[in-house]
Amino acid sequence: MKKHLVALTATCALAACVALFGCSSGGSDAKEGDQAGDSTPQQAAQQEPEKKEAKYAVSIDDCVVTQDYAGKSAIVVTYTFTNNADKAMPFFTAVSAKAFQNGVQLDTAVVSDIDAQSTMNEIKPGATTTVQQAYLLDDQTDVSVECTELISLSDEILAEKTFSVA
Repeated sequence: MKKHLVALTATCALAACVALFGCSSGGSDAKEGDQAGDSTPQQAAQQEPEKKEAKYAVSIDDCVVTQDYAGKSAIVVTYTFTNNADKAMPFFTAVSAKAFQNGVQLDTAVVSDIDAQSTMNEIKPGATTTVQQAYLLDDQTDVSVECTELISLSDEILAEKTFSVA
C-alpha cells in the first residue's frame, strides 16, 4: 500500500511539472498576431536593424604581369584600402587578399618593383591608401583575385575581380 501511495504521489508530481512547463509567460498568440498586423510599414522599417558599414573597404584596381627575383612570371595586384574601423590597422592584418589560377591559390612572389612595406603601414580610421601584392603565376590562364576580412565570422567577400594575364 505504501509503495502505491509513493508511486501515485510521484506520478502526480510529474504530471504537475509537465503541465507547468506547458504554460507560457507571454500573452496569447492571437494578441501577438494582432499587434504584428497593426504595425505600419514605417514602424516595420524602424524595427529592422540598420546594416553596419564594413570595417574595411577594398577595391582591386589593377594587375600587371612582371617577373620575380628569380625570373619567374608573376603579377602585381594593386588594391585601394580604406579603414572604416575605430582603430588604426595595416592592410595585411585587416584583409586577406588571395589570387587564384584554375581554382588554386597562388603563392606570393618577391619582386623588386613594389613597396612591400606599404601593406604593413598602419592606416588610421577614415584614411585610404594604395597597396600592392605580388603573386607567382602557374600558367597563362586568367587570375581571379578576392579579398575578405582576415578575421571574420561571415567570410563575406569585400572585393573580387578577374584578370587576363595571357
